[in-house]
Amino acid sequence: MKDIKTSARPSQMTADSQNRLLAYSTAASLGAFFAGQTAEAAVVQAPGLAPYPHVFLPVGPVGSTNESNFYLSIEGGSKTNFDLYIAADLLSHPTNQFGSQVIDLIGIVPDTNNPAIVNGQALAALMLNGTTNAYCGPFLGGAIIGTNAYTTVPSYHPRLGLSYNYGSYPWANPAWTEVPGFPVESVGFEFTSSVDGQNHFGYMNFAISFVTASLQYIDPLGNTNTATKKIVKSIVINDCRYETTPNADITVPKLIKVTSLTNNTHVDGTFVINFAPNSTENDDPSAFVLETSPTLGPSASWTTDNTAVISQLTNGNAANPATYQAVTTPAIGATSQYWRIKKP
Repeated sequence: MKDIKTSARPSQMTADSQNRLLAYSTAASLGAFFAGQTAEAAVVQAPGLAPYPHVFLPVGPVGSTNESNFYLSIEGGSKTNFDLYIAADLLSHPTNQFGSQVIDLIGIVPDTNNPAIVNGQALAALMLNGTTNAYCGPFLGGAIIGTNAYTTVPSYHPRLGLSYNYGSYPWANPAWTEVPGFPVESVGFEFTSSVDGQNHFGYMNFAISFVTASLQYIDPLGNTNTATKKIVKSIVINDCRYETTPNADITVPKLIKVTSLTNNTHVDGTFVINFAPNSTENDDPSAFVLETSPTLGPSASWTTDNTAVISQLTNGNAANPATYQAVTTPAIGATSQYWRIKKP
């Protein structure tokens, strides 16, 4: 991983010895939640972007004209594959009603005299109506990325997200998708390996967040006004994996994300956990299991949480995932307790 300008990297979380875990933590002493994911043969985690989750923060300050360029090497080798580009925020031109802040995953062109050859290419899933996505429409859990009709190149820009001040209100799209209800977004890509020089397919699990910010400015008439815009807060790559076999397909894993946690222990002694998958299945609540352990890492001892009651809140369809809720009671006298949600 090589980056120019600013990149903040949190410390890597220790993985459970039996599963690769996608973690969702809270500030409370009780309440780390996990979703299990099974490893796939010939699929490896991209070493060049480690450690995960990898956080990218725009170059500031707010209102400056600074752009952010983070140069990504999937393998950490001699080839730079992508430029993760974040444009200057909207407050850099507060009087411009139609300003925009874009986030693009740009493939590196090694030879400017031959722009058709790139070290990396962002991919997009077909739209529900079968047409090509103009931007980086994400692949849902279970989708196959590779040499198939479902995998396409964005027809306009390799855009991951956009903040756009259209009309009188700020608007932001954290992921170019017609299924915005899905809480886990995976963008497909292909790249040229620095090891074998061949083409390989992979996916990146992105989380893009925006924040509302304000800045005073003086208009052409000398009046002091306040502009309020949506600006990029952070971009997080939670995971990035690729197929080590050249030109072989890769399947996006089906994941579960905890979308909210409510600590009701002071009211009725319970924790309320809302979660959703990244796929279109409309599973019965009995398909999910809440497990608990007093510790993490090699000493973890995961057992079924027999106090948990799991129910379905909404049905899933092609536009939105099904949503679920688990209500559990923490162990009496526990100083720490951890949970993970699994689909056996």
